[in-house]
Amino acid sequence: MVIIGAGYAGVMAANRLAGSPGLSDSISVTVINPIFDFVERIRLHEVAAGSRQSARVPMRSLLHERADLVEGTASRIDAENHYVHISGGREPLDYDVLLYAVGSTQASGKIPAGAYALKDPKDANRLRARLSQLNPGSTVSIIGAGLTGIEVTAEIAEKYPRLQVQLISRGAIAGSLSGSGRHAVMKRLSGLGVEMIENTDVQGCDDSSVITSGGDTLRSDCTIWTAGFSAPNLARDSGLPTDALGRLMVDESLSCPQFPDIFGAGDAIQAPQSVAGHLRMSCATALPLGAHAADSIMARLDKRAPAPLSVGYMLRCISLGRKSGLVQTVRADDQPRRFVLRGRLAATVKAQMCQMTLSWIRGELRRSGSFSWPKGPRPAEAR
Repeated sequence: MVIIGAGYAGVMAANRLAGSPGLSDSISVTVINPIFDFVERIRLHEVAAGSRQSARVPMRSLLHERADLVEGTASRIDAENHYVHISGGREPLDYDVLLYAVGSTQASGKIPAGAYALKDPKDANRLRARLSQLNPGSTVSIIGAGLTGIEVTAEIAEKYPRLQVQLISRGAIAGSLSGSGRHAVMKRLSGLGVEMIENTDVQGCDDSSVITSGGDTLRSDCTIWTAGFSAPNLARDSGLPTDALGRLMVDESLSCPQFPDIFGAGDAIQAPQSVAGHLRMSCATALPLGAHAADSIMARLDKRAPAPLSVGYMLRCISLGRKSGLVQTVRADDQPRRFVLRGRLAATVKAQMCQMTLSWIRGELRRSGSFSWPKGPRPAEAR
């Protein structure tokens, strides 16, 4: 058993498989990851702002002792011969079953040369160094007002009140939230002195400005690009079936129909719209997908029919700096409900949820099968 990727989905699946009492003597689990640390991507905005020292966690504190860890980057999957090739001239790994859990990333080709990304700890540290060097009154521009962009904006504005922070969005800021949720986000950002620019598309930037599609030039001494997450090219480059974003196509059990010994989990897959049309890229999705993929693999090994995917949501938790947050209640299909929690209490809930992600992974390490999740909407209602 080989797992490519040791993010939220990959580690959850590895622990569920390696710790399974029924499989402990009949399966070996090998995890391939570029580094020996686990990266809490939900903490990167804190690192960038200087609110947190690091988003790295020692992998062996999270990964089951029966799972081997190989430091390297998978360069190609040979699905016909069951090999994973690793960059750097290392010997390829053979597999009987493969789990594709490479996660998501920012599309480097879509990030202007003058902008700072936030896809990994290296990016976060580079941005932190730049922010600390800016003179009072300098303008920081965040491009993209998804949840990541909102969190980055609030974190920097709170940490650096001497800077002018502007959030630029192609559409409405926090438009996916309920009316009260959107109002709470806008009020908090406004209270932090953030200038909010909506319905504006940014075409490019340099060291001192951003250029909009309308031809306007806005001052920007530091531009942060949070728009446009995509999947790595590994599946596409390996000749596996992918969607337009390069995500591995899988069925309702998370198995690849053309290559049934390959399963997928996390941000880098696309399951059928009937069961996954409502899913978004997030750790709240990656953890249950990793667990479900492990369950499907165990069912396959036991010659049982795997269950169809069912993943739902209850909350969206958004940090708005260290002193405030927003908790938006949602239906199973991720559509917002009316009730929201805001302010310091919401910030506490958000912090606890971030801690729980590692607790759920460690819980699976201690007892395979311990992690559970909300069921999704009925297939006919998924969208």
